[in-house]
Amino acid sequence: MHPDISDRVAAFLDEVMPIVVGTKRKNGVVKMDPAWYEFRDGHFWLNSWRGSRWLAAIERDKQASLLLMDPKDMTRVVHVETTLVMTTEEGAPAHFDRLNERYQVVGHDDPEPQTRVIIQLEPTDVRSTLDWVAQCAQ
Repeated sequence: MHPDISDRVAAFLDEVMPIVVGTKRKNGVVKMDPAWYEFRDGHFWLNSWRGSRWLAAIERDKQASLLLMDPKDMTRVVHVETTLVMTTEEGAPAHFDRLNERYQVVGHDDPEPQTRVIIQLEPTDVRSTLDWVAQCAQ
């Protein structure tokens, strides 16, 4: 596990919620996209499709910012800076199916055939209200 990820944050990352992926366009404008994720082995694993602009930005810049906010309690927030470990098409359709199960999506089919891509991101900096609240309580 990444040393900056506390047990509190790790438990939060195990919850099922959308993640917002922040990337930069070529002109420097920030782009934000919702995505599904899983956090395992100290890395974020996302799934996109070849042709997606946010995937292209991650592959170009080798980094992304991630924002997770508890939809039931917006005071529970985690912001993570990441670097790209790898992207691969190998196993990506099965990974996408697992994410569909994790997020309990029923009957989701891609509107047109897409080449799915797994994105592995390594946390480099983690900021969290979960840890801040715990520190204030001490």
